[in-house]
Amino acid sequence: MPESAASPQTYSDSQAWLSVSPALAQGGEWAAWLQDGEQRLEQLAQSDDRVLGTGRGAARAVTLPSDPDRPGAWRINRHGGLLGGIRADRYRDAHRLQQEVTLSGALRFMKVNTPEVLLAFAKRHGSWWRQHLVTEEIRDAVTVFEARESTEALQAASALLDQLFTVGLWATDLHPGNLLWQAEQQQCWLIDLAGAELRPQPLTPTERRSRVERFARFFVKHGGAEPSGMAQLRSELLG
Repeated sequence: MPESAASPQTYSDSQAWLSVSPALAQGGEWAAWLQDGEQRLEQLAQSDDRVLGTGRGAARAVTLPSDPDRPGAWRINRHGGLLGGIRADRYRDAHRLQQEVTLSGALRFMKVNTPEVLLAFAKRHGSWWRQHLVTEEIRDAVTVFEARESTEALQAASALLDQLFTVGLWATDLHPGNLLWQAEQQQCWLIDLAGAELRPQPLTPTERRSRVERFARFFVKHGGAEPSGMAQLRSELLG
């Protein structure tokens, strides 16, 4: 897997793990976050007082003190599917969060539009861990699901999906709610890399089709029907 030129700064002890982006690492006493990082995030979120998105994937705005000009989106990792109702936000360790940070850096190195991870923090609570992720906020954006009747949004989504399939990204939860559309900039962004992995080769035609159909089903499940541009998206991605 390719690595970015500059690696995040990490801190850890037996009870916590913290990763800070290179741009932020020079400011702030980050080692102190190992003790009270969750409380600090909550205080920052209360100060910003903005909710970003809706549902299980909703994030809260936070502005980290070492970079006040670049607001972030803070979310707590949660299990999906059947595990969601059982484990909620409880994990055995920090491994999934660490994988997400590494994957994000690799995708950005390959010029994939995905927000930079500003801060990742995992804290132990008895026998389980809670995982926190702060990514750069993509401003003035809506999900591709919300913009599903926009031809330009679906064309940008198609281009991004093709790039992801070509670099070998396999994501079980790749759907229109996890792509952001910036109309002014005319570009899409991939968010939420949970459960995703980079494979050593591009996705096969069968794998591409399964991801595209997963993408299409989200429109039907949550919007009642596929948008009019879905046929063109299929044609561009599947031939």
